[in-house]
Amino acid sequence: MGELTSRSENPVARLLGRVLGRLGSRRASGDGPETGAREHGSIRSVVWRVLFHLTAVFAAVVCAGLLVNYIIMPIMVRRGDITVTPGLVGVPLVEAEKMAEAAGVRIRVDVERPDPDIPVGSVAFQTPQAGTEIKRGRTVGLVVSSGADMRNLPMLVGLNARQAQLDAEHAGFAIEAVVEVHTNHVERGRVIGTDPGQGAVRSLGSGVRMLVSLGPRPVELMMPSLIGKTAEEARLIVEALGLVTRSVKYERGRRRSVREVVVVQDPVAGSHVVEGEGVALRIGN
Repeated sequence: MGELTSRSENPVARLLGRVLGRLGSRRASGDGPETGAREHGSIRSVVWRVLFHLTAVFAAVVCAGLLVNYIIMPIMVRRGDITVTPGLVGVPLVEAEKMAEAAGVRIRVDVERPDPDIPVGSVAFQTPQAGTEIKRGRTVGLVVSSGADMRNLPMLVGLNARQAQLDAEHAGFAIEAVVEVHTNHVERGRVIGTDPGQGAVRSLGSGVRMLVSLGPRPVELMMPSLIGKTAEEARLIVEALGLVTRSVKYERGRRRSVREVVVVQDPVAGSHVVEGEGVALRIGN
């Protein structure tokens, strides 16, 4: 029974037992004063070592407890409560609900808005974004697509090109090309037609091509000779042909006599010109 009790004691108790037993046996043996002093010093040293070890063990136990209680356990609990936001953009709303439930989060539809790239009823945007770490049970806000924003092209035919462009852009369309052609039926600068046509339903931002009039095609003429004509005679001929006097220059830099005539013309006689084209004259002797 005594042996069993001794084995069940902790190491510190056994160490103290041996020290005290050695002290009692030496006192009983009747050694001299010097021997007793040495023994007393040795025993005190052992006791201090025992107390030091006890203190170190106690401090280690306290530190371990604090570490587990305030650092390790909160991290373990917190990590167990964290999940990753699933990627829901482009996913139909019904499927997005299932994915969110599997990830341990909830979803909330904040708004519906047109989106030309996302099908109707699918997620167009989410907050927080996919891959974000959040606590389980938190809510992910969704923007759901209502499809492309379809609009009717307004009436542009008959408007001047600038006004037609402003009206198209105000309706949500973009003028992607302007083609100009001659016509005898529509005033110059006005819209003849559009592609697509008036009332066509297209998505917001779609492009529109406009056909714009340049007016009647100019008549092609043969340039007559103006050499030897006075400046006034040449001007009257140019205007009668539907041409425009672009410039009149005098040799030596100034007009000297009413008898001075055209000595150089541009375009030259015999060349092909069209209505509205300019003519340059040089006047000399």
